[in-house]
Amino acid sequence: MQTPGGPGPSDTRNLIIAGVLSLMIWLGFQYFYEFPRQQELARERAQSEEQMRTQPGQTGADTDAGQAPSAGPVPREQILGATAQARLAIDTGAVDGSIALEGGRIDDLNLRDYRRTVDPASPEVTVLSPMGANFGHDAFFGWETQRGEDTATMADAFSRWQAAADARLTPQTPVTMTLAAGEGRTIERTISIDDNYMFTITDVVRNESGESFSVRPFGTVRRQGMPEDFRVNQIVHQGLIGVVGNTLRQTSYGNADKHARDRGRGRVGDDERIEQLQGEGSWFGVTDHYWLTAIVPDPSESVSVYFDARTDGGANDYRTAYRGEWRDVPAGGSITYTQRLFSGAKRYELLRDYQRDLSIPRFDDAIDWGNFWFLTRPFFQWLLHPVGQWFADIGIIFNFGLAILASTVVIKLLLFPLVYQSFKSMAKMRGLAPKMKEVQERYAADKQRQQQEILKLYQTEKINPVSGCVPILLQIPVFYALYKTLTVTLEMRHAPFVGWINDLSAPDPTSLFNLFGLLPFDPGAIPLIGAFLVVGVWPILYGVSMWALQALSPPPTDAIQAQIFKLLPILFTFMFAGFPAGLVIYWTWSNTLSIMQQYFIMRRQGVETQLDKLIAKRFGKSASPAE
Repeated sequence: MQTPGGPGPSDTRNLIIAGVLSLMIWLGFQYFYEFPRQQELARERAQSEEQMRTQPGQTGADTDAGQAPSAGPVPREQILGATAQARLAIDTGAVDGSIALEGGRIDDLNLRDYRRTVDPASPEVTVLSPMGANFGHDAFFGWETQRGEDTATMADAFSRWQAAADARLTPQTPVTMTLAAGEGRTIERTISIDDNYMFTITDVVRNESGESFSVRPFGTVRRQGMPEDFRVNQIVHQGLIGVVGNTLRQTSYGNADKHARDRGRGRVGDDERIEQLQGEGSWFGVTDHYWLTAIVPDPSESVSVYFDARTDGGANDYRTAYRGEWRDVPAGGSITYTQRLFSGAKRYELLRDYQRDLSIPRFDDAIDWGNFWFLTRPFFQWLLHPVGQWFADIGIIFNFGLAILASTVVIKLLLFPLVYQSFKSMAKMRGLAPKMKEVQERYAADKQRQQQEILKLYQTEKINPVSGCVPILLQIPVFYALYKTLTVTLEMRHAPFVGWINDLSAPDPTSLFNLFGLLPFDPGAIPLIGAFLVVGVWPILYGVSMWALQALSPPPTDAIQAQIFKLLPILFTFMFAGFPAGLVIYWTWSNTLSIMQQYFIMRRQGVETQLDKLIAKRFGKSASPAE
């Protein structure tokens, strides 16, 4: 028999049908769209790599592109070994690698403080590799000369520089290279590096002839194909990036690929760029999730910057490049020009210091703060990062995880005065539940009268039902800010936490469906649904906390809504399973604090909660309301 005001057979049937249809739509989306899309992406990448192995390269159209024909990429170790005698070693506490004397290319760089996986014995992160190697990525600097209407390259990616055989670049010992550019022209290049990732390149162009000439500097950052560890992530910008004239410009790899395809199909001109910018105070390069390689010209130099992508040997070649101002080199005289190259980890405090000390505009915008930067930047700069640094300074290994917990407490304290009245309203709503149920039963056949009587109850008790939404609305921007921050910032990468969490930026690795590792199989390997079966301990704890928080809140008056709300903790448990563990820990802890807050307020209002009922059922007595 149907309970008055409760769900009837038709309501239950409709709920089941809605659930089944939703499941079918989701499975259909996975099977007919997402799964084929992932297969197509994998197939395109495999074809691209195969073409790069079997097809000769094409010479780049630009003099500063420096593209040489090749038979396809080879292992980077093979190229480095073959050119070892024509390289200058780089050896600092932060990086190791080498500089090629051919072109003066900085094309071999590893980060000593970062590993490819959480295993401390795994290889170092490689940022730069020689072009022609697998996942080639480099930077080089050159000069163009002008006589009348003609422009020629005086130093490019193939120029043969000379240096002392024992030259070694360290923070204490710069290296000097020289280039004989013909006709009494020479270039002396001095490269220095600091204790982190900033190279300083100073060129002296000398004119020992009896005739003046004009020159201008240029520089290029190139990447051949996609990064080795590339993962599609819609919330993080990966691709071409730069600031010119205080304007930030970004082009994702996907948009660059489209430009390259359009050029191949004749839809854009051969000389048409993705971006063309002009101004002073600039930097530009190629950014990955956590790493950046960027050229920083002289701050006072008016530069012409462009972003471009073109297909070369079956793979796309991405590049950002610039040309500087023309300047005269008098007969018997010289000019000096200094620029910089950053290649390394996008650590916030490091980028901030470079921005301040070297007058690099908006350099910390290399971190993708997103369109809601006014939330994400303060959250990270003023709260999460300082708290994490404080824990690190006192020697706590789980500093960033604890910073998340401590930041949550701070946010709860800041928002408490605002949400207190809302929680009071929710407590009154729950205390009003018996009267509302009586109204629903009395006017079960007259929905309009039922709603009118419920509104009268609200007015009589002075309750605003909408105010209960305030806590949720206030937490939405905080949730977004933390989600964005935990996704984009390097400080989360491979950051451990208590127990089995060894990377707060990755999902909880355990799974309910193999009993958290007791059964010898990987649920994530199951086709179509495997990604949704890796439901770890923290997502489950989150689901439990969400259920407990719902138990303190007044249930929806509509029966169908009430049933749907009961399913939400399960739905969100599966949804949060794919989120970074740091975010799930934050939300679970936030729910726990909300439960304590709301329980305290409800007890002060004299409202009996589900917890009180559970205590009464278990111990045979009820908790006394707080006076």
